[in-house]
Amino acid sequence: MAPTAEMIAGLGYAPDGCAVDGSGDLWVADAVGARVVRVRKGEGIVGQRDLPAGLGAFACGLGGDDGRTLLVCAAPDFHPGARASAREAVLLTTRVATAA
Repeated sequence: MAPTAEMIAGLGYAPDGCAVDGSGDLWVADAVGARVVRVRKGEGIVGQRDLPAGLGAFACGLGGDDGRTLLVCAAPDFHPGARASAREAVLLTTRVATAA
């Protein structure tokens, strides 16, 4: 075992919040990979949306009138002490080719 920050830094992929789309695919926020990935049963990762530099993805969901707007909660890091007084967290949106 090691300190949490050290263990997380060694990860290549850290799934966090997720959502299922109308096709049955799973959209997963990758907390250390600065991306949201689309995962399909039996195929693994079939697509991804990269976040702007310096942000990590911590939750995602699908919404909008047609369920094709991917919403991503993003921030520079997940450390509560660093985020408590900072205001860099953002809600990002992008359109995806699927219906919820």
